[in-house]
Amino acid sequence: MENLNSLSIIKTIFKYWKMIFLVMISAALISFAASFLIKEKYKSSAVVYPVNLFQNSEESPSEQLLQYFLSEDVKYKLAKDFKLFDRYGIDTVTSKGGRALFNYMFIENITVSPTIYESIEINVKDIDPAFAQKLNIALVNNTNTLIRESKKAIVGQYLANTKKVIAVQSRELDSISNSILKIKTEYDLIDGDYQAKYLSKQISTGSSLNENGSKQVKGIKEKGSELKILNGRIESTLNSYTQIKIKNDAYLLDVSGDMDYYVYVSKPNLQDKKCSPVRWIIVMISSLSALLMTLAFIIYKNRSKEFI
Repeated sequence: MENLNSLSIIKTIFKYWKMIFLVMISAALISFAASFLIKEKYKSSAVVYPVNLFQNSEESPSEQLLQYFLSEDVKYKLAKDFKLFDRYGIDTVTSKGGRALFNYMFIENITVSPTIYESIEINVKDIDPAFAQKLNIALVNNTNTLIRESKKAIVGQYLANTKKVIAVQSRELDSISNSILKIKTEYDLIDGDYQAKYLSKQISTGSSLNENGSKQVKGIKEKGSELKILNGRIESTLNSYTQIKIKNDAYLLDVSGDMDYYVYVSKPNLQDKKCSPVRWIIVMISSLSALLMTLAFIIYKNRSKEFI
């Protein structure tokens, strides 16, 4: 546009102000009427905080919980249990891109996001407020079940391994105990150290040893070192056995118990006020769009005129 300046544009706008006003009013009225064709939706909100989830590498517990919430398993279990494909009017059998459309609708109606306080906020929208609340509750419960099953599968592997170690150590303890018992029985030894001191004192005083005493002295001389080694082995193995048994009991507790991995900060609410459509926003955007389009049209139509 030649010789187009701000003053000429303002003059042109004032010249057509009635038309601009009528277009804006018309757009506002049409958009307001059209907003009633949009189905009203209600939003159920909840906030949960992760518990019993321990940090893995650089992932915080809230990041782990968020990933479980966003998993495909949770999404499609909700779709199956609440017949979301039918509710959203999506045919995945005959229609191409049905699952992509469902994913879009799911994200449009269900949002899960972290907060600055390391908790997770869940918002579920639906035309039925009670349905939105039920879906919100089910989303949390299904996520909790998924975590529980995943944890049990992993802990079950640890439990199987600890049981194998316990079995090996139990056999080793039995073997060592039998070896010690055999030596003590054969040489009539109960407390080798005490008996060694007693017999040494008897020998040093010149007292003669009976048959049993002689057998004990022989046992201490021939098997004393072996007994010490066996006692050291059984003590070490028993300490290891105790530690692994503690872990085994902890794993058994995790597998047997139904542990929760969240606590509610705010439970899913039942809304009685719609969250969409927000009619004043629709009217405002429509009116502003109509204004801009009208101004662009007026300037374009008057582009060949020379404004002074």
